[in-house]
Amino acid sequence: MRELTKATLRYTWAMSVFGAQQLANVLAPESPGKAARKVNGAFYSVTQATENQFGDLVFAAYMIGDEAQRGLVDLMFDALSLRVLDPSYVSNLTSEVAEQSQDSLRVFTSAENINLAWRELRNSYEVFSLVKGVSSLLHIPKEGRDFDLARLVEAAYALGAYPALWAVEGLGHDYAMTFWGQGRPVRGILTDVRAEVLPVKSLTMMHAGIGLAFAEQLMDTITPYDSPDKIRGVLREFITLVRENSRPGYEGAAYESLGLVTRFWHSQMVGVVERYMWEVEPEAVSYFWHGVGRSLYFLPLFFVPGLLSPWLAIEREASHDLARLNMTAGLAWAMTIVNVRQPELLENFLKYRGEQLSRTPAFTNGVMSTLVMGIDITPGDEFITRFLQHQPDQSDRRLVELWDNLVSRPAGEAVYRFHPLLEAHRRLGEVFHYQDLWELAARLEKELVSRVSSTFA
Repeated sequence: MRELTKATLRYTWAMSVFGAQQLANVLAPESPGKAARKVNGAFYSVTQATENQFGDLVFAAYMIGDEAQRGLVDLMFDALSLRVLDPSYVSNLTSEVAEQSQDSLRVFTSAENINLAWRELRNSYEVFSLVKGVSSLLHIPKEGRDFDLARLVEAAYALGAYPALWAVEGLGHDYAMTFWGQGRPVRGILTDVRAEVLPVKSLTMMHAGIGLAFAEQLMDTITPYDSPDKIRGVLREFITLVRENSRPGYEGAAYESLGLVTRFWHSQMVGVVERYMWEVEPEAVSYFWHGVGRSLYFLPLFFVPGLLSPWLAIEREASHDLARLNMTAGLAWAMTIVNVRQPELLENFLKYRGEQLSRTPAFTNGVMSTLVMGIDITPGDEFITRFLQHQPDQSDRRLVELWDNLVSRPAGEAVYRFHPLLEAHRRLGEVFHYQDLWELAARLEKELVSRVSSTFA
């Protein structure tokens, strides 16, 4: 109790001194802009350090409260600037409230929908627990020299087809972390001799896992208020780490993780990372936004179906078409693979939002891409097979049409046509961002025909 009292008083005193330091920074004889950046950066760093100490439930409560207070601050400043009087502002706000109300009513107005929402919530929590608890689940050692990759991958797959996908991603993350902080360049994680034991089927999510590790470590070193040179330098380091530790054709899986980490733990950095990523590596921008979309599905703010909609968040957060397409595809990716064991959840979702999603190719792209990844990492997965065979409620002709056009036919092509092509060409990393998969498949088939022709010429 004595030491606890000392620690508490020490923390309180440190926060008081920190506040005094920031006041001094504001009053320092330097340009107001520079002083503000210094103070904002300091508060951001301290906030991030505090967040890192939260447990899961506390972090979830914190994120919900933080989102609420930021929304209120934005509303206050919009009112002070009279922006709230703009007809388009009022129209957009009214439309969003109406859409959210409809989404909530959909979930909570029937016993069947409540049951489906509960199942979706359980699926999301199961996935979250699998990724977070993989270390104890597989008894992963903390030291790299004790890392028996062959045994650990085998143990991950022994969990079953559904848990294996998430366990392998967590394994990739933990394995990459054993290379960190050793005082030498991090190279060859998935290309050196030790990684030769990895089965090909594990590579997509192992790459996603190392991308998570790189992003987690690097994003903690910058703030939105740092100099452009510092931010560019960190992003270059991320791109270099991905390139020097990935197998050719799988880099996209690692790039995408940067978006997931940034939106989940560093939401204020999303626009900053995108801005400078265009300068550092333009090809990684679409993967970044795909990861941002995927993260929305797991954010505590949207975790409970019907309370707040991640689909509405896309409209708020996507500043251009590239972002919107990739966020939609990323969110559809997460929703599909998390609930692949119960296709009726996706069917019910289409019943209410299918018409809207039929106006963009991104939703179907996310469904197709995630099934390509799923069938690759767990070949012969019975859940994916059953998903492909699912028949929606035949009494609802429009729903049958939506399921056929948006899910069933494209999903079959993804598994039986696109996956073998991408696998043969070692291009599986490309499903981690939005693109026209039919066009990609046509190019790859043409390349294959040309290669065969030249062989027999």
